[in-house]
Amino acid sequence: MDCGRITRRSLLTALPAAVAGAAARLAIVDFYSPLNGRRPARPATRYIVLHTTEGEEEGSLRKIRRYGESHYVVAPSGRIYRIIDRNRIATHAGRSMWDGHSNIDHYSIGIEVVGYHNHDFTSAQYGALRELIGQLRRLYAISDQSVLTHSMVAYGRPNRFHRYYHRGRKRCAMILARPDVRARLELKPGPDHDPDVAAGRIRVGDPELQAYLFARALRGSSPVPAAEISVPAESNVIGGNQTAWRIAREYYNRSDTTYIFPDGSRKGGDEISDWGGIPAGTRVVMAAEEGEQEFEGFLEIGKDGNTSMEIAGDAYDAATTIYFFPDGFIRTGSDLRRARGTRPLLQKAPPGTRLLVGYIYGGYVGSGRPASSIAGAKWNYPTTYYRLPDGSIASGDSVDPGAIPAGTLVFFQH
Repeated sequence: MDCGRITRRSLLTALPAAVAGAAARLAIVDFYSPLNGRRPARPATRYIVLHTTEGEEEGSLRKIRRYGESHYVVAPSGRIYRIIDRNRIATHAGRSMWDGHSNIDHYSIGIEVVGYHNHDFTSAQYGALRELIGQLRRLYAISDQSVLTHSMVAYGRPNRFHRYYHRGRKRCAMILARPDVRARLELKPGPDHDPDVAAGRIRVGDPELQAYLFARALRGSSPVPAAEISVPAESNVIGGNQTAWRIAREYYNRSDTTYIFPDGSRKGGDEISDWGGIPAGTRVVMAAEEGEQEFEGFLEIGKDGNTSMEIAGDAYDAATTIYFFPDGFIRTGSDLRRARGTRPLLQKAPPGTRLLVGYIYGGYVGSGRPASSIAGAKWNYPTTYYRLPDGSIASGDSVDPGAIPAGTLVFFQH
């Protein structure tokens, strides 16, 4: 961690006078990500999303700062690190939805608490987090019910274990959904149901986690006593209802997820094809630093799924699913469906074909047609992609608007 570049700075210059006194009581230091200046302003702020780092302070802080994955990090000492300006987009929630709003990064402030999803925090963290949440709620008029956990808003795409979009992709910060924990943060009990599950937009992929997050629903409007809220069982050993997906979630088939079989042999997730044949007792070991805040991005045939339907579900032939074939051919799912000659590619896209799901094919940058006229305010979003004439890909927060060459294709989220 490059602590030599941390500088203390009072929030007196950043917050209205009404909360300046409280701000002075917080130990906040600027530790801005190199990406801070490239991140655009959020169009709206509706939510605060709470996270747990699932790692210790030094390594977590280094990673979060490098990739601009949160607005704030709350350390065990109570010190708060400011990573991305609170009015800009931080890529903290990834593939997410709440009450029909997709990509919560565009509508929320992300706070990372150093610690683990099923462990309690220090008294200093509680004090700092309580004050920080209170200030942000007043600034943005955010209700108690709109202070959410990452585990509430994250959702998974179809895979071998769930053929539909589903809740349960992350257990991140789930302890912060407990009514007694929220009370320590001066928050009322959280939502008593999942609005997207209720509306049929998403299904439940982890019933235990869902029951934990929305335990209040078991007693109507009355909070369930903390003693009656059981933590979902966890193990990194396959057996019973512990599948590769339940243990590693969407990292189950990655090369840096290792399966250690009962006989001592090992395989990476990308070397396994018979997922139902993994013997009980197999231990799953994940990489030390997983991409907690990865947004959807590119998905690859042969790596993230064997067919486009495994990856994109019912959206495999939609206008908002874009195929990048290994030979450079690019088409939307609806384009492939309409032409008889390309229709078979929907069923059997070659390995190495990459997909963007939920994206708009914006067309080419050209004279008199800059990127901003194609993608609008999203032209510099980190989730917007540019395919340059040489075939390379760049994200919106890494491009120079004055140096995007003609013939560059633009793809931005729907």
